[in-house]
Amino acid sequence: MAIEKLPATGDAPRSTGVPASLVAGGAEDSAGFPWAGRTFDHHGTAFAADDGACPPELRTGVERVRAAAAAGDRAALAEAHADALLALSHCRVLIPLLAEAGDIGVTPEGRTVEKTQELSIVTVAGPDGRRTMPVFGSVDTMQAWNPNARPIPVPGPQAALAAAQEGTDLIVVDPGTPEREFGVRRTQLEAVARGLRVLPAWADPEVAAAFRASIAEEPRIHDVVLEPGDPEGRLLAPETEVILVLVPGLDRSALQEVLAGVQQRWAGDALIASRVDSLHLSIRSLGSDRAAH
Repeated sequence: MAIEKLPATGDAPRSTGVPASLVAGGAEDSAGFPWAGRTFDHHGTAFAADDGACPPELRTGVERVRAAAAAGDRAALAEAHADALLALSHCRVLIPLLAEAGDIGVTPEGRTVEKTQELSIVTVAGPDGRRTMPVFGSVDTMQAWNPNARPIPVPGPQAALAAAQEGTDLIVVDPGTPEREFGVRRTQLEAVARGLRVLPAWADPEVAAAFRASIAEEPRIHDVVLEPGDPEGRLLAPETEVILVLVPGLDRSALQEVLAGVQQRWAGDALIASRVDSLHLSIRSLGSDRAAH
């Protein structure tokens, strides 16, 4: 994904997405700074007064997503998702760095030792196998995930830009802390990087219109409905549930023909490709309340 003319986000983005003030640390927590009473003044950045707690706007945003998902309120859930992403673009996150072995040497006694260590940004495999960048709202959630990780504070937009530049499709905030987990999908990275407020694909009127247009000339499809596939936004399932409402009486051959046709049209639709990160298709017969997956 190409992102152009992005606003400045503090330290100039680099290939690693890490501020230039990164310095290899000492013994305590791989950075040489105690966790208790921690601030980020050793970075000499705009985060000098940061005590490592979760930014209130990020915490509130994720809590609202959870509350709307639990209530099953589709309209409130869509707004909560949009607000949480916007909050992420306005606050700092912590990128974890982990030490990796560098050059290997041999002592005069013949022992093999690590001569150097390198700090690297971490990516993990998401539930669907795609590369995912973990970031954290607080030192506490990062330490719970990996006590050896070194927290590097960056603005949320810079984290999104780094993920896009490195070809990482997803960002997950606070992995390993279920009540705080929140994901940023491939199609949302640009919005976070630029500070834009965007609705999730399943609530986007233009996306809905594109799906309706894809079935306009198919009389065997009565309607297409978009629903949240991952209501809590934890990247545990495809983003959008696409439900095709079919006219009754289709045999297997006709059904396969219908499905192949719409999926081909979706794949070739630029708007759907750019705004829908992932989808799961269900079918339902007109007059039935049950969907087949």
